[in-house]
Amino acid sequence: MAGAFFGAVTLVATVVWYQFAAQPLTQAEVDAYMAKIEAQADTTAARHDMAALRQFLQNDNGLPFYTVNLYRFHDLAAYSEGSTYSGTGAAAYDRFSATMVKLLAARASHPIFGSSWSDAYASSWDRVVIVRYRSRRDIASLFASDEFAAASEHKWAAIKQNERMLVHGVHLPSGLIVAFFLAALAFLLASAGTGKYLRLRP
Repeated sequence: MAGAFFGAVTLVATVVWYQFAAQPLTQAEVDAYMAKIEAQADTTAARHDMAALRQFLQNDNGLPFYTVNLYRFHDLAAYSEGSTYSGTGAAAYDRFSATMVKLLAARASHPIFGSSWSDAYASSWDRVVIVRYRSRRDIASLFASDEFAAASEHKWAAIKQNERMLVHGVHLPSGLIVAFFLAALAFLLASAGTGKYLRLRP
């Protein structure tokens, strides 16, 4: 029972961390994050639409949001002269993603869908990725991090063209997903207490 209680407390704490409703960014925070991003290497900061990013952060509502990203990759990664990396654009993006996933996870954010398949007759995009961010503060923190700046070498070497949409989960709020997991937890705890577990037949 102690293990089940600890597991329940841990999950509840995780849900609170994941669902935490942040206070909107203050102007001072926006200015600080933008200054850090602008001070990064040119290969990183020059690729941001700085005016659009500033406006996005200034209009913060504290809510989670999603980015819908469409990518078209270079056949061969466009690394700068002298780089020790090479290979395809897709491989370069995978190098970037390996770092990006860790940075996202540390901020209660994560990809929720990704695919490298698309109907060649209907679309010329090489990959689609949908990412859930806990808040605009989290994406600002991520963009301003030294780890993101370093990994961006691979991102910009990979991408030939991309489109991004920013959306809120209106039709399926993330709270419903959390409620589902809490209901599943309650069921599992009840099963643990009675010794009855679901067993899948082979």
